[in-house]
Amino acid sequence: MDLMIVEDELRLLNSLANNIPWEAHAIEVVALASDGKEALSVFERKQPEIIIMDIVMPEQDGLSLSREILQRMPDTRIIVLSGHDDFQYAQRAVEIGVFKYLLKPAGDEEIVKAVTEAAAAARSLRENRLKLEDLQTRWTLHLPRLRVDFLRDWVNGKFADDEIDDHVRQLSLALEAGRRYCVVAAEVDPLLRAEASSGKEDLPLLQFSLFSIASEWLRSAQCEVFQAYNGTTVLIFKGAAGEKDRDLLQRTNQSVKKLVSSAHEYLKVTTSSAGIGLAVGRESVAVSYMQARKALQERAVLGHEIVISYHEHPKEPRAFEFQRDLEKRVLIALETSDKTEAAARITSIVGDQVASLDTLRNFQEYMLFLQSLLTRIIHAQGWSVLDVLGDDTMELQTPEAVQTRQQMREWSGRMIDKIIGYAEAERKSGTHRLIRNVHAMIEASMDQDVTLHTVADRLYINSSYLSRLFKKETGRSFSDYVLEQKMNKARELLQTGLKVSDAARMTGYMDASYFIKLFRKFWGVTPGELKR
Repeated sequence: MDLMIVEDELRLLNSLANNIPWEAHAIEVVALASDGKEALSVFERKQPEIIIMDIVMPEQDGLSLSREILQRMPDTRIIVLSGHDDFQYAQRAVEIGVFKYLLKPAGDEEIVKAVTEAAAAARSLRENRLKLEDLQTRWTLHLPRLRVDFLRDWVNGKFADDEIDDHVRQLSLALEAGRRYCVVAAEVDPLLRAEASSGKEDLPLLQFSLFSIASEWLRSAQCEVFQAYNGTTVLIFKGAAGEKDRDLLQRTNQSVKKLVSSAHEYLKVTTSSAGIGLAVGRESVAVSYMQARKALQERAVLGHEIVISYHEHPKEPRAFEFQRDLEKRVLIALETSDKTEAAARITSIVGDQVASLDTLRNFQEYMLFLQSLLTRIIHAQGWSVLDVLGDDTMELQTPEAVQTRQQMREWSGRMIDKIIGYAEAERKSGTHRLIRNVHAMIEASMDQDVTLHTVADRLYINSSYLSRLFKKETGRSFSDYVLEQKMNKARELLQTGLKVSDAARMTGYMDASYFIKLFRKFWGVTPGELKR
């Protein structure tokens, strides 16, 4: 800590500078002066943190010099050494802002104590100032994030009026009470699977890109732009002083149309915005945002790349007639042989109904109808919805994932294809199990007369159906397969040295002559010739 000593008595000046071990107290004497004029000049060059000052000096007295120094450097700690015990001198010194007022002759210990206290006070002030600067830096660094968090919670209605006042003041936001606002919600329109597969599947990135365009084009003192928690770009247009409601709405509408057009140009995807309605005062903004979110749902029936005002009331909902026999048609499709044609026919029926959905209410009702219908059909077959639909199960759990008629057509077609495809896979799997069972029964009954009817009876299925199925899956008739297995078995037995009669009995032939006749016809040699 730097110390300056100002004293017109040379002996005392040298004593204060040289006879006190300042280094032991982390104090360095950086300047000496013997009059007020010299002291001021030296102070301006050295700018010490602490000054020991005499009162009575040539050129300028210590109190007036202290006043001048403290006006220039208020943090300087001045310790006055005075030969005057008059209270008025001490009072003037305190009023000026002097740190300590010591009477001569003050001892070295008293002077050191005053200087070390001044040094501690200076260090404490410096540390507090650094802490304050650090806090201010951090506050400045986090202020944009804090403002966005407030705006997000504000539009979601999480603050009372007095809380809004506090946050607006603390965050230095230009959101005056009583001002009119227009709240707008903008989103990238839902992507179809075909668009997603073409590289546009990162919807969060597209939503952020939309927010970036809005920030670049529209953010100003008259418009707050931020992303809501769900990624929606929110714009809050502020009415100017004296601006008419009609003019504010027109200005907002023009800006939002520009945003929709720019998003299509730069992102190559369509964007919809909604909720251009007045909020009278800050407390109404949350209601306006909720209305904007509701209005945005209307694109399900109104289409894409549009600006939807909440004041554009949808048509009165009319009774919607569901395709009552749709469930029956799907169940029939599960049993038909041409499942591709059946799926296309059902998808066409659903597509026609989806095209006729003219209100958001009917859109939502039909989505619920399809979800319950498909779930019921899957469970009726004894299947698991998770197994049948796989990743698409999520759209049953979160119906809001389907937001447009086009998405609904695509989704329903995909669901029907999956159900019919799963049925086909199950049928093939069941067929394979049935054929494996037939093979196993033939192998286990090799020493018996194995017929199509006996096997069908044991499996509880129709013999004609089993005959057709066996021929379709194996490429040969049931009887030919049984004969082949028996002849192969007989050959193995004979090659081990077994008698012909024993080989015939162990392959289910009680008449050895008949066995020999079949064996020769199948292998081209008699059993006896084979043994030789």
